Amino acid sequence: MASKIILHVFLLSLLFIFIPYNQNNSCASYLGYLFPSFSNDCYHNPDVDNNITNIIQRHATSPETHQVQTQDGFILSLFRIPRENPRGVILFQHCYLCDARIWVTQHNESIAFLFWRAGYDVWLGNSRGNFYSKRHATLSPSDGEFWNYSFFELGYYDVHASVEYIKATTNHSKIIFMGYSLGGSAGLVYSSMRPEDATKSLRIIVSIAAATHFRYAFGPMEFVTSFIFKMQSFNNHTGIYSIGRYDSWGLKFFRISHRLFPFKKYLPYAISFFFGWTPDEMDPSYSNLMISQFGSESSLNIIYHGYQQRLLGIFQAYDYGEIKNMRLYGSTNPLLYPLEKIKVPVFLVYSYDDWFCHYKDNELVHNRLPEEAKIYGKLAVEGINHVDFAYGKRRNQEVYNKILKVLNSLPKTFD
Repeated sequence: MASKIILHVFLLSLLFIFIPYNQNNSCASYLGYLFPSFSNDCYHNPDVDNNITNIIQRHATSPETHQVQTQDGFILSLFRIPRENPRGVILFQHCYLCDARIWVTQHNESIAFLFWRAGYDVWLGNSRGNFYSKRHATLSPSDGEFWNYSFFELGYYDVHASVEYIKATTNHSKIIFMGYSLGGSAGLVYSSMRPEDATKSLRIIVSIAAATHFRYAFGPMEFVTSFIFKMQSFNNHTGIYSIGRYDSWGLKFFRISHRLFPFKKYLPYAISFFFGWTPDEMDPSYSNLMISQFGSESSLNIIYHGYQQRLLGIFQAYDYGEIKNMRLYGSTNPLLYPLEKIKVPVFLVYSYDDWFCHYKDNELVHNRLPEEAKIYGKLAVEGINHVDFAYGKRRNQEVYNKILKVLNSLPKTFD
């Protein structure tokens, strides 16, 4: 009899855990997720599992969706949060395996909304291959060639096409570029490989935790180096060219398991293990929102490219081998990105507690920039790891409010 009572209580407890997910789905503490219907820390967040246009509509204004084709045929989607008589126009570029949603998945405190409320016309970019940019003039995602790109194409083609389109649409001769992680790298590639275009088109580049050299990166990344290129050979042989598809079985399982309290509690520790030990910095109230929107397909070449740079400790183009390198770069060796050619002011932002895009790698970038690109200095923070730049409790206080201060100090442009 006692065992039956215990069983019924246990099953009823499970019911209380699973059913309330559709009601209270966000909690200010991880403990609140154990019984979200009964915790004063919990509330219902309609942004969880919602689409990006609805999220923007709810927190800001009616968004616009635009499409632009790159010079090499990719069709990219851009989301705009329009603002009349703006202080300026900003293009936000996302990180790896992400898309425009990364900027709007912090509820009412989302980064995109912070800048929109400060008076900026906000544009959210999407790199080729991701959830919103899966089209090409002649290729299909089922074609291996569709995924044959690296850091170079994201900057040289994607950023360039997006910037030119935004300028033409807004009638602003110069805009602001802000990139996070791989997005920051793309901005550096664009401005170093197209220095004249960048000088004509950009007021400033804000590069947040840019993924560049990986010379000083540590953590689990170190242990993969020895077999990553064997994995590349296997994947190429079996026709696996991309990773991170939103509706993949792996990510579906991850989203379901994350709804359980124990897994949710361990997430900040898992992230800290890979990206920098700051488990108390991740904001638990964004947990379900972050996971419900996570996953956007991209090329595996991005990973291989990162490890190539790690082995050499330099920021260079993808190494395709001597024959293809000669055809693409005019040299048997891949070209070194000429950061010294950047003429646009670059405001570097990085953290001393970011293990992935290490502060020393960012300082290598800063040291190669010409003096004219350093006029606004740099921002180094503490207690924030690589992911915390998007989901940390203090990200606005320590990072984005300070970026806003720099942007608000820029000389006015007359368009």
